[in-house]
Amino acid sequence: MITTRAMLLASLLSAGGLVMSGCAKVPEGEREIEGIRFESEMAQAGGALEVSYRVINDADTDVYVVDSVPTYANGALQPASADTVYVLGSGGSRAEVSKRVFALPDDKSFAQMPAVGWVKLAAGEEMKRDVCVPLPLEEYRPFDDDSVPELPDPVEEVIFCVGVLDLRDLYPDGVPAEVTGLAHSDSAAESQQILCSDSAAVG
Repeated sequence: MITTRAMLLASLLSAGGLVMSGCAKVPEGEREIEGIRFESEMAQAGGALEVSYRVINDADTDVYVVDSVPTYANGALQPASADTVYVLGSGGSRAEVSKRVFALPDDKSFAQMPAVGWVKLAAGEEMKRDVCVPLPLEEYRPFDDDSVPELPDPVEEVIFCVGVLDLRDLYPDGVPAEVTGLAHSDSAAESQQILCSDSAAVG
């Protein structure tokens, strides 16, 4: 099993079904939130990529961790699910498996804007999650244009990423209790710090 501990990227370890292959190129995020820590473990087992991760909020403010991703069924947008992840390209033969928000592409419109769900993480708190992603990876991108990289073929490496949102600019008076998620948008992406594991080989 591989363990990754870092602010954004962690030390390199290797074992089990995955092998670390150097520092991953982290997707560009607009926000850096001082005091947020990220730990992750990835293992390939039973025809799936198993990811366990932890986000620790040592900052002096509440943050919101993207925890669920919308799905589509029969051509219709479904509620966000904690079991769903985005699967897209991350440069070369590397894939990104993630729960995060994306900037809205130019000239893109939706009858219903896809929105992610979040978990509020108060100052001093932490959250742990497990995600199981079937192998081989199947592409699932928030947008079907060239604003989001396509999944490479073949996939030789993978990183796991999660978005952490600082919403003080969007909600200066605090996030209303009835608001439980956020649609993909430029303002959402600008409020997000993206935390990622190191790159690991799959095969």
